[in-house]
Amino acid sequence: MQMEEMFKEFEFNEEPEEMISELNGMPLPEDYLAFMREHNGGEGPLGENNYGCFYRLEKLAEVNAEYDVPNNWPGYVVLGSDMSGQLWAWNPEKRIWCQIDSGNIDEDTYYTISDSFEAFLANMDEELR
Repeated sequence: MQMEEMFKEFEFNEEPEEMISELNGMPLPEDYLAFMREHNGGEGPLGENNYGCFYRLEKLAEVNAEYDVPNNWPGYVVLGSDMSGQLWAWNPEKRIWCQIDSGNIDEDTYYTISDSFEAFLANMDEELR
C-alpha cells in the first residue's frame, strides 16, 4: 500500500513550529522527519485496519517523559500510538520501528518490528487483517 493510500483519511496537524532531529539524545529517523516536516503528525485511520496518532514534534518530549521511556524502554523513543495502549517506537541503535505494549517493559514482547517508517505502517496494517 502506498503512503498516500495509507493516510487517505488521516487528519494531519499543522506544520511544526520548530523542527527537532533528536530526542533524549537519540537521532530520529530521516523518513519519519520528512513526514513530520510536512504534517507534524496527526490522528486517524491508517490503511484499512489501523487507527492511531503520531504525536506533534512539540509534544514528543512530554509524551516520552510521561511514559518514562528512557527508564522503561532504554534506547527507544516513542513517536506515536494506537491510542489503546500500544506505543509506536523507534530505536536508533538497532534502526528499527516496533510496537510496545505500554504496560510491559519486556523487550521480548515488542512486535511489528520494521526497518523503515513506511514498512512499519504497512506491517501494522497487515497484522490487523
